[in-house]
Amino acid sequence: MNKVHEKSPCCRGNIRRFGGRRRQCGVCGHTWSVWKKKRGRNCLRMKITPAENYLSHRVPALGKQHVRGLTEAQLRYRLSKSRRRILVKRRWPKIPSGPLIMVADGMVRRITRQWYTWYFMVVRLPHTNRAVILPPYYAKGTETVREWRRAFDSLPRQVLTRIVALVCDGHRGLVFEAKWRSWHLQRCHFHLLARIQGRRSRWPSSRHFEEGKRIYALVTEALKTRDQKRLDEILLILEEIGWTVSSPALRLVLSGFVSHIDDYRTYLRYPKLNLPITNNTVESLVGLVTELTSRARGFRTAKSLHEWICALIKMRRTITCNGKNQQK
Repeated sequence: MNKVHEKSPCCRGNIRRFGGRRRQCGVCGHTWSVWKKKRGRNCLRMKITPAENYLSHRVPALGKQHVRGLTEAQLRYRLSKSRRRILVKRRWPKIPSGPLIMVADGMVRRITRQWYTWYFMVVRLPHTNRAVILPPYYAKGTETVREWRRAFDSLPRQVLTRIVALVCDGHRGLVFEAKWRSWHLQRCHFHLLARIQGRRSRWPSSRHFEEGKRIYALVTEALKTRDQKRLDEILLILEEIGWTVSSPALRLVLSGFVSHIDDYRTYLRYPKLNLPITNNTVESLVGLVTELTSRARGFRTAKSLHEWICALIKMRRTITCNGKNQQK
């Protein structure tokens, strides 16, 4: 069997070797290169981009001392370029199907002498302990009722229609949205106890130790007891304490607790929802953003900070959110 040899692309003639990587046409003498090498410097191919390294704590902080041969400006350029790559190529996490429980909270930051607020929201199913982080919303100014309305309106409609409960710290905007959208409202126990402890501490070194210890015991019992008769007795005692206590701030906290006791005990009325009793899930997310801001030594614009927050969320995707009544 005779072999068919390759012919030159120009004249279809015989091909002669013309050096290591060049070939020559036997008819017209035209030469060309084979196995062409890419021109320019070698590309640094990395499986993990600089922004992913930075968000995953492989790079401790910005600065030329952390990457040999790169100035701080070059490192910032590479981080910005890889951050845009994450924002474009990575999608937002997929929302699971079924009834959803939302945990929400705000984060206020001052950038270029102006206040900005980021509105964070996470959702999870009742029988799971992993919450999906939703795209954040930010606006100029402090946390307001109007901006919370816009933050919820920015979510997809198929997500809003499946939310059955909201866990929050009791901000007016969140409470108003929960009531207006007919969601079950669960107020945060941690924020309540922290406000009480700020005025009447239960620790022995406190000046009002006995009073603080008594108030703390009554409030914790009111949050957990299932006996309605005992609950009514505790509320009467707390109402009397609120009338006679010398601290105006504590008086306001106790009166608000007695008035909205049902919002603090929603997790007892709906055990199947496995509601968390604190919004510590979003507080942990805010802590991640705060730590990122600290390592970056601040951000010059709110847009830059928002892009880094979105990149962080797209990399992390979910966060732990345990309920009070753990499912077995």
